[in-house]
Amino acid sequence: MFAVSFNTLDEAGRHLQELDSSRGLVLFASAAAVRELSQHAPSRAVLCSTKGEYTPQGYRNGVITGFEYDAGLADIVEILHPPVLSTARMEAAYRKVQDNTNAFLLLLCDGTGGMEEMLLSSLYFIAPQFKVAGGSAADDADGETYIYIGDRRVRNVGIFYDMPARTALIKENIYIPAGKTLLVTEADVSGRTVYSFNGRPAAGEYARVLGVPEKELVAHFLSSPLGRRYEDDLIIASPKEVRPDGSVTFYSQVMSSTYVEVLNAADPLAVLEETLGGSPFKPSFVLNINCTLRDELFRREGLWADFDQAMLGFCSNTTGFISYGEQYYTKHANQTMILLLVE
Repeated sequence: MFAVSFNTLDEAGRHLQELDSSRGLVLFASAAAVRELSQHAPSRAVLCSTKGEYTPQGYRNGVITGFEYDAGLADIVEILHPPVLSTARMEAAYRKVQDNTNAFLLLLCDGTGGMEEMLLSSLYFIAPQFKVAGGSAADDADGETYIYIGDRRVRNVGIFYDMPARTALIKENIYIPAGKTLLVTEADVSGRTVYSFNGRPAAGEYARVLGVPEKELVAHFLSSPLGRRYEDDLIIASPKEVRPDGSVTFYSQVMSSTYVEVLNAADPLAVLEETLGGSPFKPSFVLNINCTLRDELFRREGLWADFDQAMLGFCSNTTGFISYGEQYYTKHANQTMILLLVE
């Protein structure tokens, strides 16, 4: 696998038209660029709209990036809506690679439909240890996300890679528990809305635990998201908005009768050093998926330049995108970075 990057639509369009039949290609770009490029895309190419791009030159916005691979390694499957309609095809593709410990599934989802958890639950046949990495496509000014297989627009896509080289999947959180918990006492799971914490209106109780006025709660969403505990893992659920009735909507599902942990931001660059230092091998390729809320924080704090220096020093053959949510094994996360490493 090797990363590619283009500064203009003309460059990317020529590359698509000249793509050798033995090569597959995944491209990440703005919604407008994806729509334009889809007109030139062969069936071996997958295109996904983004909120920003990660390239071999580091973080960028408004370019086209992605990666090429041996087409014989991949099985591209459209995932219909509802996802259960594609279960048979997804299972058939999975069975071909299930015994390969290096295999993985790249999952690209519609980022505005709020269906990631439903999609992941339809993959009940996948073994817990099988690597699933992915991100949710970002939208344009009209609220439309775009994913294409060739020139055909789809809602979601799964690509199974039967890799000969060793692979690893890493999740990075730059948030740590603040030592405060909230009990979700009433929630609409499918609507990703919490009506009450600890038996009290959600926004007021969230603000009380943070020690801030309720009217200022939204300003603290980026610095104090909530964490859902799954065994020894912490999956971030990012709050989205406070509704007039005092409920709080999230970018991922929060379950009733469960505890969530209030999180505080750690030093992002120190966490990155620890993340990269814990890699099981020196990769020859990295797929990097960062949440749009991490991007917002990094731009606000001026962190991207230092992040790029560390990431590209780790592996210069790196590509990826800014997503509306991250898929990590069977979980949908927010404010997270997912790294797929290939030795």
